[in-house]
Amino acid sequence: MLYLQDDLLIGRGTERYCYRHPQDDTRCIKVVHNVKNNKQQNQKDYEYFSRLQKRGIDWSHLPRCYGWVETDQGNGLVFDLLQDKQGNPLPRLDVLLQNGYLDKAAIKAPLKELQDYLQANQIFTSDLRASNIVCESEETPLRLFLIDGVGDRDFIRLASMIKPLARAKTNRQWKRFMKRMKK
Repeated sequence: MLYLQDDLLIGRGTERYCYRHPQDDTRCIKVVHNVKNNKQQNQKDYEYFSRLQKRGIDWSHLPRCYGWVETDQGNGLVFDLLQDKQGNPLPRLDVLLQNGYLDKAAIKAPLKELQDYLQANQIFTSDLRASNIVCESEETPLRLFLIDGVGDRDFIRLASMIKPLARAKTNRQWKRFMKRMKK
């Protein structure tokens, strides 16, 4: 069993906490904290990332998922921890924009690269927003990674089986995201 101390906490979302893995600095663990409003996000992520793994996608803009571990806070799902050269988690895109470290002109090309990546790999998002994207800014050009909000939440998953539907779905999701970014 892994013990997740407060000093390992990296971030917190509506449903889950994200901790640095206590035995592997290159990974993080997501555990449920909001049992009352638990939407089974970890289970959904595990299933979706397993499908992506079977498809053999390019992982250049997504962390890999390594499965389940037992923690003192319940089962946790292990992912790559995307970090800078000093070992700090990469900063979120929304924070960089809000604090003036980046402007919209600087992220135009990296956003296009992320959009093309999602399209080429037929990766669907359930919550595409700037707070679910981190930015590697030490290297040029900037590189964006989607760390949360990934998955196909459709009851009948036709888009995952029919390429034109997949393209239409990823385009629709991206347009919604860009509307949010303009605000």
